[in-house]
Order: sequence, then C-alpha cells, then structure tokens
Amino acid sequence: MDVLSPQLMWIGTRCYRVNQCKSTEDSLQPEGEEGYVEDDMYRDDDGEDEYEIEVNEAGKYQTAFHVPAVFYAMIIGAKGQTRQRLEGETKAQIRVPKQGTTGDIVVTGVSRKSVAAARSRIELIVIGARNKQQFTHFLSVPLNTAEIMKRFVGFREQVLTKLPVAFSVDETLFQQPEKLHITLCTLALMDNEDRASAAQILQDCQNTILKPLLTESGPIEIHVRGLEYMNDDPHSVDVLYAKIDSSILQTAADRMYDYFISNGLMQRKYDHVKLHATLINSLFRAGEGEGAELKDAERKRIAFDASEILRLYGNYDFGKTIVKEIHLSQRFSTSCTGFYEATAIIKL
Repeated sequence: MDVLSPQLMWIGTRCYRVNQCKSTEDSLQPEGEEGYVEDDMYRDDDGEDEYEIEVNEAGKYQTAFHVPAVFYAMIIGAKGQTRQRLEGETKAQIRVPKQGTTGDIVVTGVSRKSVAAARSRIELIVIGARNKQQFTHFLSVPLNTAEIMKRFVGFREQVLTKLPVAFSVDETLFQQPEKLHITLCTLALMDNEDRASAAQILQDCQNTILKPLLTESGPIEIHVRGLEYMNDDPHSVDVLYAKIDSSILQTAADRMYDYFISNGLMQRKYDHVKLHATLINSLFRAGEGEGAELKDAERKRIAFDASEILRLYGNYDFGKTIVKEIHLSQRFSTSCTGFYEATAIIKL
C-alpha cells in the first residue's frame, strides 16, 4: 500500500482510510480481513446521533442491529482477534450470535460515544465484506417494449447473418429480448432482512428523489442508440452495450446510487452511474447463460471480436421509450413475463 495514497472508503458523506495489516496468522483470517478501517478522516463526531442507543437495565449504553449471518466470521475474525481489537479500541463489548443462529449484533459500553464508535466500525467491516460478494440483485429499468425488442431482434439477425465468418458471433451470446434492461447499480443482498431493507430504500427513492424530479422535468424519456464497450481493444471484447441517452435518467440514477450508498448497502466505486444495456455478453455462451446457476469465478470468458459489429452498427438505433418502472431485480431469475423476478417495483 502507498502510504501517501491510501485506499479510501466513502460511505455517504464520510470518508475512511483502509489500512493494511499483516499477521503471522493471515492464512487463518476469513476473507475480507485483509485490512481495517480507520476513523472518519473528515468528520469529528462518532455518529452518536445516527444510531438508536438506549440505556439498559444495568445502566450501560446499548445498541442492537441486524447483520446477515454470513458476515459474523468477519466481525469475529480468526480466533476472535478482530472482535478483540474492536473492543479494545472502542472500549465497548460486542456480542455476536453463535454460529448456526441468527439475531442482532449487540454493542454495550459505558458511553454513547464508545457504543457508536464500535457500531460504526462493525458496519464498515460489513460493507467491505459485502463488496466482495457476488451481486445477487440489481436496480433495473426494463427495456422489453415491443419496439425495442423488435429492433434488437433485427440487430441480432443482421449481426448473425451479415458479418464475415471471421467475425461471427455465437447466437447464445445475445441477451434475451424479454430481459433487455438498463442496469443502474448492483447489490449483494444476503438474507430476507437485506432484501426488505433494499425494497424500502427503493421506495424511499421514489418519494424523495423521483417524484420531485418528475414534477420538475416531466416523464423520463430515454433513447437507446449506439454501441460501446468498456475495454481498450475492440478485437477482444467481453460485453457489448447499447448507449443510453437521457440526462434526466442519469440524474435520477446518480441520486439513487448515492442514497443506497448512504444507507450502507453498497460501497462507492465510481462518481457517476454508467447507464448501459447489455446486448452481447461472453458469459451468456451456451450452457453459461443468464439462467445458469454458476458463480462468476466458475465461468470462463472467451472474448469476441466486436470490431466489425462496431464499424457496421455502431450507431444502431434501438428506439425510444418512457421509463415507467424501476425494479429491484433478482439475478439468475425469470418471471412469467420473461423478465427477471422482482423483489420490489416502483412505478413512475
């Protein structure tokens, strides 16, 4: 790690520095324990007002909160070292449910400040560990309108029939027309409480972000036109996307992204949401498509040459539509409509 340019973790308006730590027992550490997070670099308070902290029967300050069971090991650490370090640094007691059980994490201390500090550290560990999980859900804008699906099928047929043999693309690499969508952000939701929380946050976004924006700007119209890829070589592409033109949707997506970050369900990875609709993906290859229950680590990408597709169809027009819904979609799923199963839906 470059000590002059340390890794930073942004959570809402707070910025934390992630320090790397070495141990003779590193090999025993659970995944996610490569480093620890220091206090907020730009704020003096300890978040005492952000949490529900009460005085228990013993006269001590206490807070209880949910953490998915999959993250318990990261909070405890190898031989309990992480929990011991947190308790020593914050002067608070941390109680984690026993293995095989579920319940709230309970933090107890002699002051509100110590309890808030311990809870904040735990939440940072959870966010860092969550960020390393494969995403299970994503916020999506469905593009499965009759016009866009028809034009996409036309694009697919042209690519499959008119390209030279040297640039041929397997039909199975194409997205299913019924599943065309714009991805706004991805989330790793590990249990029912996580999913319920994400659904509520999405509902909050409708009330606090989308309704005021629609009142000011009117319906969100988008134009799906043009192709792009996110690596440097058009001759070796993993995913080919459709461009999305909509300044209003960009504003809405950025604000929703910030709101989900501030509520602890994801970590900031970029300044602005990259609006895109996947058209061709090397992971969709026969036997490894959207419906295949395979982890990304178990799949093997085989890049394809997209240079001719970009040359011939780089400005392909897939049509316009009005955004009517935003879904919290479940990855690797298919509903009765052919689109993804929705954990939650908001209508605009």
